[in-house]
Amino acid sequence: MSPDELRRMARRQLADYDARTPGRLSCRPGALTIAQAYALQAEVGLLRERRGERIIGYKVGCTSKPIQQQLGVAEPIFGRIFDTGRFRSGACLSHAGFANLAVEGELAVRLGNDLSGPAGSEQACREAIEAVFPVIELHHYVVPAAWPPGQWLIASGGMHAGFVFEDAGPACSGPATFPHRLSIRINEVLVGAVDDCETPLCPIDSLLWLTGRLAQFGLRLWKGQMILTGSPLKLYPVGPGSRIVVEAPPLGASCVEIAPARK
Repeated sequence: MSPDELRRMARRQLADYDARTPGRLSCRPGALTIAQAYALQAEVGLLRERRGERIIGYKVGCTSKPIQQQLGVAEPIFGRIFDTGRFRSGACLSHAGFANLAVEGELAVRLGNDLSGPAGSEQACREAIEAVFPVIELHHYVVPAAWPPGQWLIASGGMHAGFVFEDAGPACSGPATFPHRLSIRINEVLVGAVDDCETPLCPIDSLLWLTGRLAQFGLRLWKGQMILTGSPLKLYPVGPGSRIVVEAPPLGASCVEIAPARK
């Protein structure tokens, strides 16, 4: 694929994203490699930066078997996250602002040190974490049949459409504290939960994977960036009039209201 073709695809991809109609651009199996899909994601990121948006970190996606089975992929992916998609806990958002809105509950970290790979260590990742908090990741839950699932998830930045977070606590004064349980409720109904004894709720593995993967593209993590570290639970579609709460004791909770549809 030529650089001109990649730029044309990026412009179309971004236009579809802005119109909340992702996936209209088709891609035949074999027409786009994994590396080219990441290049397409990066080109879309450049276009967004040029119009004033700011990259504030990355998301790691498809880290758990439930998500991989749900989306038809076999390995994690990463995507860029932007300041325009960052919402404080308690926000009320319009359902119309998303394409088939679905949510994930997960942990995010804020970095207090730079991190680079591929020779990063678990200790370096642990020492780099300045804060840990629960987030609700928002998705344009569209998986077009005209795309191979892996390439689509990469090119679309993991279907990322924003995130809701609660970061009220102080920065870590010592080793980071990780939760012993993560749960997600929709309209007061518990739809998913996992305990640390079942699945270690620790973002270190995601940070290690991300630093190594970014290094392959000449990228690194910087102090102050936020990293969404992936969900141990699946994606949950939500409709208008929903209230979503993600809890991660003892780290607190994040919540978001999805406004009812107008009559």
